[in-house]
Amino acid sequence: MDKRGTYIIAGIIILAVAGFIAISFQKSTLDTKPAVTADSASTTLWENVPADVVATPQTVITAKHVYQNGAHIVAGEVPLPTLCDILDTTAVASTDKKQVVVQFVSSIRSGERCDAEITPARFKVSAKANKSATISATLNGLPVTLNLIEAGPNENLDNFELYIKG
Repeated sequence: MDKRGTYIIAGIIILAVAGFIAISFQKSTLDTKPAVTADSASTTLWENVPADVVATPQTVITAKHVYQNGAHIVAGEVPLPTLCDILDTTAVASTDKKQVVVQFVSSIRSGERCDAEITPARFKVSAKANKSATISATLNGLPVTLNLIEAGPNENLDNFELYIKG
């Protein structure tokens, strides 16, 4: 084979390899967004979702709800990842009293060593709002699904049970 034929074959191989590398690079830059699946929803999922990912809320918090004397009262439990975690809960009504946001903030006590052990933390909050107000929730600033169960007329929300058959 002459030199010219060798150069042509080498050029074709180099172009094929360069094309393969270019296609692989383009595919990897398109696949940078993490996939969010519907079966990952859990009450104990504490993974932080990147801010650029738009997805359905991944944490479900189940609580009892009652509307009494012009206020929405929500009581329940939030599973915390360790015994050292602390839960701070507030309920804020919008100025027009048509929306209530229950804000959950978890933090960990510094200076203590804790084993990872799911620990339920109870909460009870209230906010004055319209009876038909919508109630939503956030956990550490991220939206969560709030599964509200209407409390019975004689049910005490200071001492409640959240046993749900599922």
